[in-house]
Order: sequence, then C-alpha cells, then structure tokens
Amino acid sequence: LAGRGALPSRTFRRRSARLSPEATERLRELAAGLRATWPDVLVAAQALYVSRATGRADVVLGMPMMCRMGSVALRVPGMVMNVLPLRLAVTPEATFADLVRQVVLSIREVRRHQRYRYEDIRRDLGLLGEQRALVGPLVNVMPFDYGVDFAGSPARARNLSAGPVEDLTVNIYDRADGRGLAVDHDGNPALYDDDALAAHQERFLHLLDRIAAADPHRPTGDLDIATPQELALVLEEFNRTERPVPPTTLIGPIEAQAARTPGATALVFGDTRLTYAQLDERANRLAHHLQSLGARPGAVVAVSVPRSAELIVALLAVLKSGAAYLPLDPDYPAQRLAYMLADAAPVCAITDRADRLPQDTGVPLVALDTLDVSGRPWVNPPRALTPAHPAYVIYTSGSTGRPKGVVVPHSAIDNRLRWMQHAYGLTGEDRVLQKTPSSFDVSVWEFFWPLREGATLVVAEPGVHKDPTQLARLIHEQAVTTCHFVPSMLQVFLAEPAAAHCAGVLRRVFCSGEALPRESAHVFARTLPGVELHNLYGPTEAAVDVTYHACDPADSGPVPIGRPVWNTRLYVLDAARRPCPPGVPGELFLAGRQLADGYLHRPELTAERFVLDPFGPPGSRMYRTGDVARWTGQGEVEYLGRTDHQVKLRGQRIELGEIEAALTAQDGVDGACALVREDRPGEQLLVGYVTGDADPAAVRAGVARELPEHMVPSAVVALEAFPLSPSGKLERRELPPPVFTGSGQGREPADAREAALTRIFAEVLGVDQVGPDDTFFDLGGTSLLAVRLVARVREEFGAELTIGSLFEAPTPAALAARLGAAAPAAGDALGVVLTLRGGGERTPLFAIHPAGGLAWCYAGLSARLGPDQPLYGIQARGLADDEPLPRTLQEEAEDYAARIREIQPHGPYRLLGWSVGGILAHTVAVLLREAGERVDLLALLDAFPAEQWRERPAPEEGDALTAVLRMAGFERAGERTREDVLATLRRAGSPLAGLGDRTLARIVDIVPNHARMMREHRHRRFDGDVLFFTAAAPRAEDWLTREAWRPHVAGSIDNHDLDCTHPQLLREAHLDTITSVLSARLKELDG
Repeated sequence: LAGRGALPSRTFRRRSARLSPEATERLRELAAGLRATWPDVLVAAQALYVSRATGRADVVLGMPMMCRMGSVALRVPGMVMNVLPLRLAVTPEATFADLVRQVVLSIREVRRHQRYRYEDIRRDLGLLGEQRALVGPLVNVMPFDYGVDFAGSPARARNLSAGPVEDLTVNIYDRADGRGLAVDHDGNPALYDDDALAAHQERFLHLLDRIAAADPHRPTGDLDIATPQELALVLEEFNRTERPVPPTTLIGPIEAQAARTPGATALVFGDTRLTYAQLDERANRLAHHLQSLGARPGAVVAVSVPRSAELIVALLAVLKSGAAYLPLDPDYPAQRLAYMLADAAPVCAITDRADRLPQDTGVPLVALDTLDVSGRPWVNPPRALTPAHPAYVIYTSGSTGRPKGVVVPHSAIDNRLRWMQHAYGLTGEDRVLQKTPSSFDVSVWEFFWPLREGATLVVAEPGVHKDPTQLARLIHEQAVTTCHFVPSMLQVFLAEPAAAHCAGVLRRVFCSGEALPRESAHVFARTLPGVELHNLYGPTEAAVDVTYHACDPADSGPVPIGRPVWNTRLYVLDAARRPCPPGVPGELFLAGRQLADGYLHRPELTAERFVLDPFGPPGSRMYRTGDVARWTGQGEVEYLGRTDHQVKLRGQRIELGEIEAALTAQDGVDGACALVREDRPGEQLLVGYVTGDADPAAVRAGVARELPEHMVPSAVVALEAFPLSPSGKLERRELPPPVFTGSGQGREPADAREAALTRIFAEVLGVDQVGPDDTFFDLGGTSLLAVRLVARVREEFGAELTIGSLFEAPTPAALAARLGAAAPAAGDALGVVLTLRGGGERTPLFAIHPAGGLAWCYAGLSARLGPDQPLYGIQARGLADDEPLPRTLQEEAEDYAARIREIQPHGPYRLLGWSVGGILAHTVAVLLREAGERVDLLALLDAFPAEQWRERPAPEEGDALTAVLRMAGFERAGERTREDVLATLRRAGSPLAGLGDRTLARIVDIVPNHARMMREHRHRRFDGDVLFFTAAAPRAEDWLTREAWRPHVAGSIDNHDLDCTHPQLLREAHLDTITSVLSARLKELDG
C-alpha cells in the first residue's frame, strides 16, 4: 500500500479502533446470506480496499494459516504458523457476492499448500530483499472468544504482535463482548507515519460500513473508500478555482496592447526588430488578404513557416481574420503534411515559399516570399468572432495510426493566459523566449502571452532549441527573463557551462512536457540561484497547462505537478470513476473552462475521451488524460505514469500505436511493436520491433518517410517471434535491447582528427567500435546524445560547432571535414597567441602554456566559461617556425607581456597558467605591475616556484616525451621514442597526433629548455592575491608545496584541492570544478 518496500520490522506503529455493533451484526448477516463465514467477508473487504487503494485489479494478500496438519502437529506445543499468498482478481464490474465467493474458493485452494513455507516461496521466486515483497497487507482474522478462565479466575488475552510487519497487517478480533469487532492496523514505521496509518484505518472502517449497508449483488464499483470528509476535500476544497473572466478572445488583448504601446518593441528575431505598431500593421494587411480567401470564424488556416518574424506575423494574421490556425512543422514528412491538410481541410495554407508543402492537396497556398499585401488595409479587419470559436488546431499522435487534430476554443486559451499573467505578472520590461516548435502546444503561450502584456518576444532561430550553447548565448545576449524547457532538455542545458551566466538575466523558467526529476530542480537551484523554477502540467486537450507548482530548493521527494489553475477542476478517479482520497492513485480527469472542443472530424474519439462530468454542473464534460496521479494532503497532484501505451519522449507526446501501425505497413513486416527503453540511466530510446523478412534498416527508412523525426525509432530490431506470456499477451519487458555496432571494418581514419572523432562517437554512443563513415543516428544517436557529442567535440577541439552541424555532417569523416574547413591555419594554431574565444564584452583571460609550449589544453576552459568571456592561449615561440628559443624565463615573460598588451593595452589583466605556465604567469604579472598596470587575477594551476625544482636532475628526452603525453592526458607507459609517442597519440585519436614530426621534435626541444630556464629563474614579488588549484592526489614529487609561493606573493593564496593527479587537472570533471571557481571569481571582479 505504501508504494515502496522496506525490510520487515519487529517494531511497528499500531492504530486500534472498533466497528460499531450494528455494522458488525450486519456483516454477520451478510456472510450468512452469502453462505460464507464472516472472516471470509472481511478478507473480501480487505481485498477490495487494497484494490481501491492501489488501483490494481490483481491483489495478493498475506493469509496466516495455523499449519497444524496431522495428529503430531496438533499435539506439539510451539509456533508452526505460516503465511501464504492469497491472490484475488478485483474488478469494479464484479459484485461483492462474487468477490466473497472467490475468497471462499481461493482459501480452500491455498490451504492445500500450508506446508510450503512463506520464506521458501520468496526464496524460490527470487523475491528476497526489501523491494521484492511477495504479498501486500496481511489479513489476520481471529474469530474466537477472547475470554479465558484459569481455575475460576477470569483473564483476558492481549494481542501484542502477529510477528514482523513487512508492510501493513490488519488484525481483526471478535472479542464477543457486544462492542463490535476490534480492528488493529499495524504498520511498518519505515513506510507509514501515524497520519497515514490513521487514514487507512478510517477508510477501511468506512468501507466496512458501506459494505454492511449495501446490496452485495451490486457491482463493487459502487463502493468507494473515500470518507465523506475526503470526498469534500478532493471534489470541493482542492478545486476551488472559480474566477470570473471577461468574454474575450486570444487576439483581442493583443490588439488592445498594440494600441496602448505602439512604439514598444514587440518582437526580436536576429537583426529584425518590430514594434507593436509594425507587427500589428503587417498582421492586419495579411489578415485582410486571408479573409479574401475565405478565412473567417470557424474556418481553419494552415501555417507552415520556419521560426521567424514572418511566422509570428502569419499566426497573428490568422487569428485577426477570425480563423483558427493549424501549425504544420516544415520538417514533417510530406506524407504526414498531406494527411493533415486533407483531414483539416483549411481554406488556405501560409508558407514562406511555395515548395514548402505538398503541391497536390488542393489547398490554396499563400507564399510569403512572393506575396504583396501593401495594398491591403492596415487596420484591424472586421470579424464576428466569439470566445466559443476555435483559436487553433494542433495535431497530436494517434493510437490508431492517424494523428488527431485537437480543436481549442478562444475561451480556453484566454483563461489559461489570464491565469498565467495573474500568477507570474509579465511587464513591459520582460523578454520571453520563443523556441518551442509551433506544432507543440507550449508554443501557444510563448507566442501570445508576452504580446498580450507589452513584453518583448525573443524568437530563436530554427534549430537553436536543440543546442544548449546557442541557447545560453541567446538568453544572455538578449537578456531573456522568461523561458521554457522540457525537463530532459533542462538537464542538458544546466550541464552547459555557459548556462550559469544566464542567472543574471533570467527571472523565471517553466518546465512541462514530462516528469521533472527532483535532482534536476536541485541542480537548477545551484546553477541559476535566484531564478524561479515552475513545474506545469497539461495536455493539448486542455489549453496547454492546467496545473502549476513552484519548486523550492529545500523540498525533497517527487516534484508535484501542482494545483489546478483558474476555472479548472481535477479529479483523480478509480477504475469505477469514483474519487480517490489523498495518497491513493487513480486516473486523472480534467474539467472546466480550458477543455478543448474535441478532435477535428472525430466525433467517436471525442465522445470516448471527453465524457460527462458527474461532479460538475449539469451537462459539463471532463477529459480522460490516461495519466495516473494522486492527490497529496496539501491539495497538489503528483504524476505517477500512464494507464496506456502513450509515452512522452523528450517532452513530445507519442502514441506507440501510431508507430506500430507505420512499422506494420512496411513491406515484409508481419508484426510490429514499439516501446521507449532506458537501458542507460537518463538516455531514453524509442525502439521498434518487427517480425517477418523485412530489413530493419529499410523499415526504419520507410517509417522516416511517414512520421516526424521525434516518432522515428532510433533502432528497429528484427525478431523471429515476439515474447509472449502464458496467456498469449506480448511481454514487453522481455524484448531485447537494440545492439548498435559500427562498421568496425572498411577504411581506417584518414587522419588524427577523424580518429579522434571516431573515438568520441564511440564513447558518447556506448558503442565498441565506430568507423569514419558510420552515421551517428544509425548507431542509436538521439537529439540529447547529439548535444553531448557536440559538447565533447567543442571541448576537445576548441571548435565552434552547432547541433545543426551534426545533422548536416553525421559521420566522423564528414564532421572532421567540417572542422577542418573551419579550423585556423596550422600556423595560427601554433602561433604565440592562440585565440580560443574572441569577441565578448568581458575582460579577457590569458592562459599561458605548460612545459610543452601548446595552449590547446585550455580549449575545454573556453567552452565552459561561456560565449561572452574572451580567452587567449599564450604559446611558446618556435612552434610554427625555426625562431630561436628564449634563453631565460624573464625574456620569455617579457615577450608574452608585450603580446598580451597588443591585445589589451591596459589593465586590469587576468592571467592563468598550468604547471610551467603558472611560473610564467606569475612573472608576467610582476612585469605588468612594475609597468604600472593592474592585475586583478592570477590563477596558478598546480604550479610551483622555480626554487623547488632547482636541485632536481635536469630532464632528458624521455622527460620531454612524458610531457608531450601529459599534454594529451596520458601517463607515459612503454613509449621509448618519439615514434612510440606519436603512435600512442594516433591510437587514442588525440589532436596532438596531427602535429607532424617537425613540430613534435620542436616540442621535445622546448620541454627541456623550459626545465633549464625554470631552474635558473629568480622570482620577484607579486603584490597581489593568488588563486591556486592543487592536484591533491599522491605524487612522486612529494616535496612540492604551494607554501613555497609565500615569499613571492604579497597577498593571500586561496587554495582549492582537486582529487586528481597533475596530468588529470584539465580533464572533464576537474575542469568543471576549476571553471566553477573561476567563473565565480570573474563574476565578482566584474562587479
């Protein structure tokens, strides 16, 4: 009943009560009438209660048995009692008399197995452990007189314990004292607190009263477990959401706002800026044109325009004409677009260009690239529009294989937006990000809420919604205050180092589309402190969202979907559509002002999903969501899962039946099924399974021609037959995971870049081997894995790469070619100044090379510090040419100081160095201070002053080779020569492998030169503070200590220990820590 497991407890919480004498007598009479014993009736009642409290039709109770079988057992004193599982089927259609009869027969059957010990059954079934219980609550009915007599002295037996309590034990005694049955509920304290135990007991006694008073030949569905007080709570108190709203439409307040603030900025898209007046005028002219083509209230106009300013104009124009808009994603397959156009029968379709939509649908096209509406009126067009007319039609996945159009009226979405404004209060200072594709309902509030309130709508370019780096840049640069994320994308966004820079501009973030993990909410609070996080819930059939919950960083447990919005009622109902009390799961039904009209041209489906509301005003409807949920005691709802095969994948609703229909339609497929797997934590894959002779690759390609990208399985697995249960049902849990394998054959990588990318592909995808020509998405790649891959490539190569780049170049070879075309010339990559990230408004950070002379190791730092932080690597002289190497560190530092001042003539300067780079950074800082400049950051990464090396032996070529390997993140093993090192780098796919023999030889010269200069160097005192990072893992050079810097630093030394070795310092996990500290310090310096 608790919904989770725990170890059996010998201590327990007990709640005691009595059933009234009247109800007890009625139960005895009921049992007699059903030709059963009253304990049988009580067992049936407990089975009914468990079914109602868990939402399960298959109930297994624990039934104590005396187990004294045979003459010996009857005579021997001792404990021989056993507990056996009593399995019962409880359906709302069956009568209580049927259930009692089932109990009688089942107990008779189970008694034959009394010698099969409970602990042996658990062991034999592999159900040992706290999460693997065999039975639910135990029901211990003791139908005998408790009065006992010892030699004429009366005594009373007291039940102290019925043994360890796994979950819940219900002990029922007939004390024969005329006071009614005594009922004890014993609960495992790890699962039940006093309030929960009291609630179960009160509901059970209430159910017994109902059973005693009811006709046993009526369906058990008529018997609910909620008490009258709980019914009042869940039907009335939790649903007090009535709020008067004016009879307006979606478009009316937008037009009113344009009249109030005509000069304010309404829309930003790239370099395009439109005021409210400009946007209103453009939409009005197009609306007049649409009306000439038949657009009017009750009609539908399709819109297939990529995300842009033109898309916003088109949507507003449709609404102004009085028609409902139908968004068609330009990326959908032509077959799906053709079906939607045929099904919706729009009066016309707006596109940015004529070839965007199928040409043979018979729907007139309005191509914006050739349309001239300058002669049309610029004023609002006349229209006889009412709140009852449709505002938009959005198609969702359909279980029968056909998508279905949801028709949402103006009154529904207007209520939703009025509530949102009341709850969160946009002002003219707010800037709202629009990034959700228009074919998904979250886009509705993104489009129109800001325009109703005088805020600015910031429209993301197509594809940006999939790329966390570009999103972070857009949010920061455009000072976005409000945006939305699907929880899975929020996780990816928060992992992007640049996300933390958005804390200064964001005010609120909304999440919806799938369950929000509590851990994500905690990471959000740490990454974006001070930014509000709100969890919303709602289906397309109820105007986007119907519940809301404000996340508190201090909370724990599942994140609720929250309370109902204005004029909305939530019902959690059991299988008989009776209200469930708080804590009890059931199906979530929605009622109120925000319900859609139904499904376009699908009256049967509308009648199936939109049913009469027995709890609301006469004639009102409620919508069956198919979601399993439960009320909390505080009046919020928790989402628990689905009742059917509908799934949410990365926030997008998918009916598996539609995918299965598309799979079955392919040539050579005999049967098909689909499901969402999560074989690696956090990585969901949509997988199709087929039987027959079809080639899985051909099947997947065929499905891709019919279904949108998010509905195409990542893999199609061919089976000889589907796994079936003994009853012939498909066993989805037995379906095998897909096995993704790269070619592993064919040509070798052409160069180090291809080799590195094949390695990264394999690591991200979890595949053993990837060839240069293997396609990312054929190997199980998803959009979220694509984000991870792009982040890895950016970090390793220091390259500006977008998610779109991967879609256009999805193989290691193609991506390598793209990186090569965008990469700087070899000379630039080896020059003294390496621009890791140019531009940006902040003070630059200069990172000085370690012993080998290359600053490539700081590429990961560049990716994490964000797009507005310029970062320059300082590299050794002589890498790109035969320039003489410096003779002293002082000479080298003077050269670097001059190079830095060419980029930034005056301070404040910010310097960083790893290893030898730290000694150089300290020397450069001293030189800049002596020149009268300000240095406000000197960060040393595991760098120690020169005198700590002075007495150590001078390095040989082997030490130089070790340094080269350490630059690539490896410790030297068996590599003896330069050729060995190069081979190791090539096998690992390191970018350093592409340096060539001359450059590698030069590095081997640079390393010992730095070692010599370092031993000869004499430090001067730096009159500032030092930020220090120590690789705190045990090291051979145990004499090294940061305290040796004390004579050379006038200020403080702020140290941060990292659990790593010196070569691991700039690896991914430790680099995250370094970046976090650096970012905080830089932000503090920026004020």
